[in-house]
Amino acid sequence: MGKEKLNFHKPHLLRVLALGFIELIYFYCESYGIVYTNVTCSGVILAVSPIVSTAFAALFLKELPTKRQAVFSVVAVTGVILITVAEGIAGEIQPVGIVLLLGGCICSAVFRVINRSIVKIYTAFERTYVVLLVSAAAFTIAGIVDIRGNLFTLVKPLSTPQFWLPVLALGLFSSVGANMMMNYAAAKMPVVQISVFGAVCTICSMAGGILFLHEPITPMTIIGAFLILFGIWQVNKATE
Repeated sequence: MGKEKLNFHKPHLLRVLALGFIELIYFYCESYGIVYTNVTCSGVILAVSPIVSTAFAALFLKELPTKRQAVFSVVAVTGVILITVAEGIAGEIQPVGIVLLLGGCICSAVFRVINRSIVKIYTAFERTYVVLLVSAAAFTIAGIVDIRGNLFTLVKPLSTPQFWLPVLALGLFSSVGANMMMNYAAAKMPVVQISVFGAVCTICSMAGGILFLHEPITPMTIIGAFLILFGIWQVNKATE
C-alpha cells in the first residue's frame, strides 16, 4: 500500500527465501507432531527449542552465551516444562510424533540463526513479507488440492460472520504483527535473549486459559510461571 518498500536486489536472497520455507516446515512438524503425541510430550519437546537455538547461535553465529545466560535459559525452559506437565497426560505417543517435534525444534533454531544473520541486509518488513508470502502460497495451494479445486468451498466460510474474527485475530496479530515484532527484535537482541523470551508465550497461553476458558490453576503452574519470568529476567540482566 506504499507505506513500506520492498527491495530484494540485495545479497543473500536465498537466505531470506529460506526463512519462508523453514517456517513452513516448522508449521507442519509442529501440527502433525502434536497429532501423533500428547499435550505433555509436545509441550516438553517444543520447550527445549530455546536451548537448541542458543547452541546453533553459538556454533554458526559465534554468539556465545555466558554461563549465567545458559543456566537461566534452562531455568526458564524448566518453568515451561512444569506448566506443560501440570496440564496432565492424555493420548498416545507415537515415535513419528517425537521425530516431527524434534524437527520443529531444529527448524525453529535454524530460523532464528538465519534471521539473525541477515538483519543488517533485509528489513523486518521484508523478512516478514517473504515468510508470510511463502506460507500463504503453500497453504492456499494445499487447500485447493484438498478440496479438489472447488473454489466455492474455499470461499464459503467467508459468508459466516463468526469466521472473520479468528481470521483477523490470527492473521493481523498472531501472524503479521507477531512476525514483524519478532523480526524487528532479531536486529536488536542476540539469539539467546530472543529464544528465552519465547517462554512468555506459555504464560500468556496459561493466563488466557484461566481467564477465558476457566481452566484451573495449580501450584505447579504458579511455580512454572515464576521460573519462566525469573529465568528471562536473569538472562537479560546478564547482557547488561
